[in-house]
Amino acid sequence: MNKKYKSSTKNTDKVAEAAVSLAYLNASEPIITVHSILNIDSKDVAEPLNRVDTFREGLSRKSFDRLKEITGLDNNTLAEALGVSAKTIQRKEIFGVIQSEKMYELAELYAMGISYFGEEGFRRWMARPLFSIGNRKPLELIDVSEGLILLKAEIMRLQHGIAI
Repeated sequence: MNKKYKSSTKNTDKVAEAAVSLAYLNASEPIITVHSILNIDSKDVAEPLNRVDTFREGLSRKSFDRLKEITGLDNNTLAEALGVSAKTIQRKEIFGVIQSEKMYELAELYAMGISYFGEEGFRRWMARPLFSIGNRKPLELIDVSEGLILLKAEIMRLQHGIAI
């Protein structure tokens, strides 16, 4: 039996699958990391004990401003996420241990989300209600560590193609 197969003349320049095409689109952009978001040296957060020391020393105003720029969140929303008042945010130059840890956790979430969705795509994802988290907006969960863990897990599910 001699079977004849048609050759495919399909255009392979474009990727039809969204997750794959996103990887190609972001290849030219710089990789977003926690230390690039917080504007700190990578060795300051590379190891757990380094992070402990960094949090105890406190993250600077510069780190906060960079986090604010990347997230696109206003002072009131970030103040609520960090568990302080907006007035405290305005006058802080060095943040305390708890606020530094929260800033790091937020930066982790945003680094993960921006790497997957892109900056604008992740901002939109954070602002819309998601069925998988009880029709809540992800932004409503950033003030609690467990909420941040939940959102990171949700992004990981999406990265691995697990739809709920």
